[in-house]
Amino acid sequence: MKTRISMGDVARKADVSVSTVSRVINNQPGISTETRTRILSLAKEMNLIPNIVIGNTTVNRTGNIGLIGIKTSNPPLHVTSSHLTVGILEESEKIGYHILTNLVNDEGMKNALQLPVIREEKVDGVILIGPKMKSSFILDLYNGDIPLILIDNRIKGLDIDCILYENQKATYTLTHHLIKKHRHKRIVFLSGPDSWISSEERKAGYLQAIKEASLKASIFYMPDTTISSGREAAAKALQEHPDLTAIVAVNDAAAIGAIQTCKRAGYSVPQNISVTGFDDVQWAESYDPSLTTVKTFVEEMGRQAVRRLFD
Repeated sequence: MKTRISMGDVARKADVSVSTVSRVINNQPGISTETRTRILSLAKEMNLIPNIVIGNTTVNRTGNIGLIGIKTSNPPLHVTSSHLTVGILEESEKIGYHILTNLVNDEGMKNALQLPVIREEKVDGVILIGPKMKSSFILDLYNGDIPLILIDNRIKGLDIDCILYENQKATYTLTHHLIKKHRHKRIVFLSGPDSWISSEERKAGYLQAIKEASLKASIFYMPDTTISSGREAAAKALQEHPDLTAIVAVNDAAAIGAIQTCKRAGYSVPQNISVTGFDDVQWAESYDPSLTTVKTFVEEMGRQAVRRLFD
């Protein structure tokens, strides 16, 4: 199998940063003539850009990265839309790339290769955000030989790079905290769709802690992870387990919905029922009561996605 050469390989051989190689490849200013010539020579020698001509820095690269998310009429309460984008934009700027943002719905995911940015070859690679991205859509891009990175998603069995949270470890820690420090015995888990990697891994963390404590697990699945679905799932949990004392929600949105349901049912939170979330949305601390949650470093995830795509 032919080894794929990356800009990182050229950077290491030239003893320069990856961003320097990027600036040369994309004909950006700020690089000395000597360094530029040396990097172009190495790039040609290593077959990074076979069509490169020394002395002419016009190459078959757009200098753009496609950022593709899901268009929805009922967006979940999440931090990725702002903080993640900030990380992606800042890291892209460092390496001389621009971001072209696209939102797709179910119809738009039927034929990935017909998206204008893909069909018209406007981007050199794409970053796909969220667990709602259909596998068929991802596979179309993958089979189309387009460099891509998944954020908060994964397709098992395929060598597609993905950037994920520490889902299992963090949810295990939360559940273990409820058991050991607060002595909870009846703890339920509000899960998103089991096909979502975040739901699968966070459920695994909950189950691990429950099993270690020899407690009985109880999981309620939601079709989505919004405040509304959190309210509905918590209502079912209270109906089936009137003795429950703690709720571990798959994210902050579901946790907020669960708190609302508990309050309406006459329970005091956290005096009667403890509720935890995941994400640490900006206003989680100011919510009444303040939400116990997992802080996620979303901006850094965006930066890591760009770096990995670039490699």
